[in-house]
Amino acid sequence: MPLPSRRGVLGGAAALLAAARFRTVLDLAPAAAAPLPSDPFTLGVASGDPLPDSVVLWTRLAPDPLHGGGMPPEDVPVTWEVASDPAFTNVVAHGTEPAVAALAHSVHVTVGGLAANSWYHYRFSVEGHTSPTGRTRTTPAAGTDVPLRIGAASCQLYRSGYYTAHAHLAQENCDLIIFLGDYIYESGGAKIVRAHNSGECMTLGAYRNRYALYKSDLDLQAAHASCPWLVTWDDHEVENNYAGMQPQDPADNPIFAQRRADAYQAWFEHQPVRLDAPAGADLLIYRRLQWGSLATIHLADTRQYRSDQACGDGVVEPCDEWDDPDRTLLGDEQETWLVDGLAASKTLWDLFAQQIVFAPMRIGLWYVMDIWDGYPAQRDRVWAALKGTTNPIVLSGDIHFAGVVRLHENLTNATTPQRGTELIVGSISSTFGDANPAVIKSILEGYKWWDWVNAADRGYAIIDLDETKMHAELRVVSTITAPTATVRTDFTVDVDAVPIPVAPDPTTTTSTTSPSTSTTSTTSTTTSTTTPSSPAVDAGVATPAPVVVAQPGFTG
Repeated sequence: MPLPSRRGVLGGAAALLAAARFRTVLDLAPAAAAPLPSDPFTLGVASGDPLPDSVVLWTRLAPDPLHGGGMPPEDVPVTWEVASDPAFTNVVAHGTEPAVAALAHSVHVTVGGLAANSWYHYRFSVEGHTSPTGRTRTTPAAGTDVPLRIGAASCQLYRSGYYTAHAHLAQENCDLIIFLGDYIYESGGAKIVRAHNSGECMTLGAYRNRYALYKSDLDLQAAHASCPWLVTWDDHEVENNYAGMQPQDPADNPIFAQRRADAYQAWFEHQPVRLDAPAGADLLIYRRLQWGSLATIHLADTRQYRSDQACGDGVVEPCDEWDDPDRTLLGDEQETWLVDGLAASKTLWDLFAQQIVFAPMRIGLWYVMDIWDGYPAQRDRVWAALKGTTNPIVLSGDIHFAGVVRLHENLTNATTPQRGTELIVGSISSTFGDANPAVIKSILEGYKWWDWVNAADRGYAIIDLDETKMHAELRVVSTITAPTATVRTDFTVDVDAVPIPVAPDPTTTTSTTSPSTSTTSTTSTTTSTTTPSSPAVDAGVATPAPVVVAQPGFTG
């Protein structure tokens, strides 16, 4: 992973923040500090970014979470424990970490010295209060072959409904949950099922209170406590459809750098991430997680470095700038990091986990400029790197529908060999908007590379990987308008793993004409589904769509 670049101005406040983060326990709050007024563990606990010997633990002290936290102005020492059993009879690690006042009294503990491929339980305590218990695990050691069960989700607009999907995700016995962005929504807006706690977030305090509202949800807390998470962001953690340092509304340009800095800091304060606290309006969050010899997860950031959306944004016909090769979603440094990492990968599976739909999804004559369709030149370069791996999988969120797409050698020609699979994991509670879900399903399933779409229901994905196959189930809940719901599997995908080619032994010379010794597989997937696709059209090209689908609420 490349070293973080800090393009923001490192002012006095940032220096104080960094100093506070690394203060020793002896330098914490004075003995005369006022006691906490009530239970501070209102936002639960979480863990994330596991390695074979360590994991990051998180909590935030907030006895009055929706009004700034309700904490005294000093740092507060918090005790943490890690045990091999839920009763904590065998504590394997413990210590004290500051809840840093400059970081909203959040706690980020990197616990090392743990055994590889092992489950643990953890908790925090402060001034007689004990947190809920969380469950976490380390990854397998390099070179070991251990199955992996992933839960994947995105887009959880609090106003839209209850987190019934998280209640079920918490029970899935996942090894890892990947969250692909839109953890909060910055907007105000009227109550739909539940209400936001303010108008649009513009300041650090407002973003902190918004995260507190979302993290006060007990179903979300349960999902966090069930296993470690790997988290990235999309646009709503800052502002809808922002691009790099370009806000959606150009009139906001004078304040946007500070707004982005505040939003990035609040994101860091509320996530279990193995990152330094941000200093200014930049925070390098793209990173990798390796699961033994089985899988590498390349977690990307398609917001911080992107060129502004082309052609005025939205769902529009392409204009002259649309396919400019200099336009970028990832930025040059991240593209190099991704391409080099894919080329160097030695694992059986490579997962490109990112925010937005990767596969072509033209809507008649129009393209959605906010997704990979709006950046075709960089998509071509990334796809060239992805299809160079043995078993590529793309995980996507953002769009508020679930889908399964076959990624062919030529992405828009389903007669070419299939080289990978994209799983669009659906949304926890964000609804699809004004576009008709049935119309979108009909249009997209008309392309031969789209196997299935569900824009009507909310849910998540479960992905099981082993040395022979990927088995994925796209789950949807019965409702988000009531606190409880049932869950069902709406679509199933099975992908056979192509073995990693074995390099010939340079010390051995053989000569043979047998085809069995020189066969190279170019088709990396075989899918079987529970829902029949719509009738396909010739060469994978669909007919133009009706105008009805071009609605403002189409993108995530």
